[in-house]
Amino acid sequence: MGILRQGLTLVWREKFTLVLLLLVAYLVLQRLGYLLSAPAISPGEVQTRQPFPIDFRLPDLRDQPIRLSDLRGRVVLLNFWATWCPPCRAEMPSMQTLYQAYREKGLEILAISSDVQGKEIVAPFVERLGLTFPMLLDPRNVVGSQLRVRGIPTSYVLDKQGRVVGLEIGARDWNKAAMRRLLERLLAEDAA
Repeated sequence: MGILRQGLTLVWREKFTLVLLLLVAYLVLQRLGYLLSAPAISPGEVQTRQPFPIDFRLPDLRDQPIRLSDLRGRVVLLNFWATWCPPCRAEMPSMQTLYQAYREKGLEILAISSDVQGKEIVAPFVERLGLTFPMLLDPRNVVGSQLRVRGIPTSYVLDKQGRVVGLEIGARDWNKAAMRRLLERLLAEDAA
């Protein structure tokens, strides 16, 4: 009886250890941004929209200035990120997929990098991932500071009139069905 009890105790310890290791692995992967959830912006919540609080002008990777207000008439996903941020890097492929599907329909994605090294570190990252949406450079984090962005990634979704439809803090899988439905709704709205 004693040997059987010891064997059962050992089996339960091994199972407990395995469950504990899986839980820790899940939490680490989630914290690093490898397990992305869908954006929580729901179409029912977008009834009251506030104007985006600032206009800005930042250079892209070709040193061409892009002004946010020049994008009126387009739905904008505005993303604050940096190359050293694992969750930021993890969400970029889903943003690219969304951009490819909707850019011709009126979606613009502006990814604002706060990397101090600027273009020299952002350009190779963009090339390596094959990203085609505009990357803006804000190495002194002027825009993020004006908006009081507390952490990255942080993303805003703006309607065609430049009003805030939603704010997401943390990495997301932007290519989920709910986001696509929201985009379809926003893109169908008049820009006036």
